Amino acid sequence: MADPARVVCALKRASVSSLEGCEPKTRKLSATADEIIDESSHHAPHTKGFPRLSVPSCQPLCAISHEQVCELLQFAALGKDHGVKQPSWCHLRHQRRLSGVSVIVLQGVSQLHFYRYYLQLGNIGRRFQLRCSLPPPPPDFLSTVLAARGAASADRTREQPTAQDSLCSSGTVRLHCEPGSDKPGLTRYLLSREDRERYNFPREGAPGCELYVSTECDGQVTDSSPLLGLDCEMCLTEKGKELTRVSLVDGAGRCIMDELVKPENRILDYLTRFSGITKVLLNPVRTRLQDVQARLKQLLPRDAVLVGHSLDCDLRALQMTHPFVIDSSLLFMREFGLRFKLKFLAEAVLGRQIQCEDREGHDPTEDARAALELAQYFIREGPDQVAQLSLEDLLKRQSDGNKQVNGSSLAGSCKPLNGAGNGMHAPRRSSLLDNLHAAGLSGIHIVRKGQEDRIACPKRWPRIEYSCETELLAKASGEIPASFFSMVQCSSFSEYAQSNPSLWGASRRQMQGRLAEMCTVYAGPFPRDFTLKSARRLLRRCGPIRSMKLISGSHKPYVAVEYEVLEAAQLAVEVLNGSELEGSFIKVQRPVTETAVDWDDLFHALERDALNEKLVYVAGLSKSLTQEALLQRFREFGHVESVLLPRDPSGGKHRRYGFIKFQGSLSATAALSSEIVLKRRRLLKCRAVTPFHLHTWSSQLSCRALEHTASQHSPAGGCAQQEPPGTQEDEVKELMMRLDRTVERLYSEALPSGTLCVLLLPGESSDDGNLPGLLMAGIKEDSSDVG
Repeated sequence: MADPARVVCALKRASVSSLEGCEPKTRKLSATADEIIDESSHHAPHTKGFPRLSVPSCQPLCAISHEQVCELLQFAALGKDHGVKQPSWCHLRHQRRLSGVSVIVLQGVSQLHFYRYYLQLGNIGRRFQLRCSLPPPPPDFLSTVLAARGAASADRTREQPTAQDSLCSSGTVRLHCEPGSDKPGLTRYLLSREDRERYNFPREGAPGCELYVSTECDGQVTDSSPLLGLDCEMCLTEKGKELTRVSLVDGAGRCIMDELVKPENRILDYLTRFSGITKVLLNPVRTRLQDVQARLKQLLPRDAVLVGHSLDCDLRALQMTHPFVIDSSLLFMREFGLRFKLKFLAEAVLGRQIQCEDREGHDPTEDARAALELAQYFIREGPDQVAQLSLEDLLKRQSDGNKQVNGSSLAGSCKPLNGAGNGMHAPRRSSLLDNLHAAGLSGIHIVRKGQEDRIACPKRWPRIEYSCETELLAKASGEIPASFFSMVQCSSFSEYAQSNPSLWGASRRQMQGRLAEMCTVYAGPFPRDFTLKSARRLLRRCGPIRSMKLISGSHKPYVAVEYEVLEAAQLAVEVLNGSELEGSFIKVQRPVTETAVDWDDLFHALERDALNEKLVYVAGLSKSLTQEALLQRFREFGHVESVLLPRDPSGGKHRRYGFIKFQGSLSATAALSSEIVLKRRRLLKCRAVTPFHLHTWSSQLSCRALEHTASQHSPAGGCAQQEPPGTQEDEVKELMMRLDRTVERLYSEALPSGTLCVLLLPGESSDDGNLPGLLMAGIKEDSSDVG
């Protein structure tokens, strides 16, 4: 008798196969205003009804949390038919048409390794063009991503949960204080540094937070520290979502700040339905982001604890960091790691209706007060009492229409119950794998022979072991097409790294040195009486300079210049070579080192990367040039999706360079081939080579190649000591090429058409430092696509 799970899988595949013969729909020349397909235009599926994965065009793909990866996998595998909503950060269309979901994990590989060995991983870069940065992995990385139980605890029986157990079983944050009384104080519920990193809260020095302002709250937090509720409203501008209103309430619920804020960039959508903000309301406003940042710093006590619902979004809208936070959406966590809406919790727990439909938009003061009171309720009653509310069951009954939801009935059902020993507690976070099994969808887990199980798979799911890549490909090609969900763990690199303990720290130092070298150029010869000031004035036309030093020992004066961004160094070589300064014609060239031999190939490959082919780097901007003026000028070449002008954190003014993101690569090419003059300045430009997520963390690297420039670097000298021994470097390159070939063959030979493939580079957490990971995703178009 046929396995029902495999029959379901076959039917899903048949529905996708039937689509492949349909007449392709003519592609629109421009994407919709709010979405772009994550594949480049020449890779996107043409077939009507084919699954598509898309992301908001106004939101740069920077960083997502491990829980957001789980959101995608949950929806892709189960969909709306099983009550799972679309992911919060992307959109998957025609989910029912997916023929399968495959997760490939390259253990031990990080985002750093992907760009360090970009040329060796060319197939992966070509196949997977949706990329998001991931935080460094927790010890239970796979369990977090799959919302799965750890293997060690799969069959463990549990007693009645304690306060701390109730929190952890409902999927909320890990408590970082020692267990105390049944009703501990607020310090037990503060997010630790690890929690804030895990849930993507803005943090000082974190990727993407370079220009964020600190609240400078560094006092000692106690259980009597002040709680303050915070909520923000945003609108949609050309740069993305920007702050339009901020509200702050004190511990008694009194509003102590309620400000409208005018965004810096042109508004595309006021989001009035949610924010209540209109053009008429914002027109007379003169308050800017910097003003509310300064006022918040004045209002907050040194030991202030901020409370909000999805507070990370509010802090990002404010572009501020704060060390002491409690998030009500994490205190009351749902199944699958999802979160309850604030409106539901306010009604279910507090007996209060907010965000009423008869009122246009949300009231941030009301929302801030509700989040504050939810946290106060949780702290006052304790997690055992909250567990007895059975909020998940209540929400399901509400969704099914079996219970009339109104203020009185909900309030009555949520009054504190006497006695915690009735056996009721918060529902556990359900395992994705268990739910797939319950839905009748088959799955497999492919691991290297002898590898320890870190997750608990359903008993009927086979664990398939392999001993070499050839065996992996043979078994995967036979088993993956017969299963709806597959996990493949490639551990060859992590095994190599474990046998070479110094590799993690060495890789980070190598990448630091390599990035610094790639941002470095040598310029000269200059006249004997030249000044560094005049040289800096010429060289900074290409972008911001991190440092500049005079090279000693050369016959004529040369300077070594390290730029802050790769594009500036590339532009300097392209446009400043042969420039005249004080009567002398200078050369601009890159360092001549062993590591620089393949730089031309690397830069060309980065320029052709799908994330960069529509992105143009511009420099030489006037300080008075506005984002609107830049947008209007570049619109002549085609639709511009966004304009990014990095700003100086101290003065707030832009730094005379920026990035223009076009909707199509032809528009970018046209802009690059044209001479553009703005405010009597000729703009310098080149194709971008730095994906946004790479720039956000690489800018934090502290290593400076120029620290030893005078003594160790010269136009004819190298810095080979920064590279690992030749044998080890060659071995790592060979490993990366093998991984690249393995993933390419898995993708092209084992995955059926219509399969969502999620490639995870987990990153690394070690004593030598944390390395961020990388998510890469794509949907296979057809089974014959092998190249």
